[in-house]
Amino acid sequence: MREYGREDEVSSFNLQPLLQVIRAIGAILGVIAIVIGLVYATRMFALVFAALHAPEAFQAHLDKWVTAVGGGELDIAIGGTTYHGARIIAIIVLGGGASILAWISMGIMLAGAKTVSWTLSDREAVKKVLVHAFGPARKPEPNKPSGGDGK
Repeated sequence: MREYGREDEVSSFNLQPLLQVIRAIGAILGVIAIVIGLVYATRMFALVFAALHAPEAFQAHLDKWVTAVGGGELDIAIGGTTYHGARIIAIIVLGGGASILAWISMGIMLAGAKTVSWTLSDREAVKKVLVHAFGPARKPEPNKPSGGDGK
C-alpha cells in the first residue's frame, strides 16, 4: 500500500562549513610549522655565524667537546708534530650536528608549506597565474602539431 502523506525528503546535513573549518585549521597548523622551522633555522644560522665571527667565545664549548670525544688519547704524533685528533673529531661532530639541526628545521618548514599548499591551493588558479605571468607553455602537446607549416 502506498502512503500518500509521506514525503521522500531526506534531511541532509551540509558538511561544507565543517570542511572549511578543517581546511582553515590545517592551514593555520601549516603556517605555525613554517614559523617554527624558520625560527630554528634562523637560530642555527645565527649560532654558526657567531662562531665564525668570534671563535674565541666558543673556545670553552669546543674544549668541553674535545674532552668528551677522547681528549689527549686521540693525539697522533708523527715526526715530532702532534696532531690533535680529538679536536678534529669534535669539530666534525659539532658541524654535523649543526647541519642536521638546520636540515630538520628546513624539513619542518617544508612540511608546513606542503600542508598549506594541500589545504588552500586551487591548482587551476595557480596554472592560470603562471600562464599569465610566463606565457603559454613552450612544449607542444602530444596530439597537436607544433605550428609552422602544419605538416
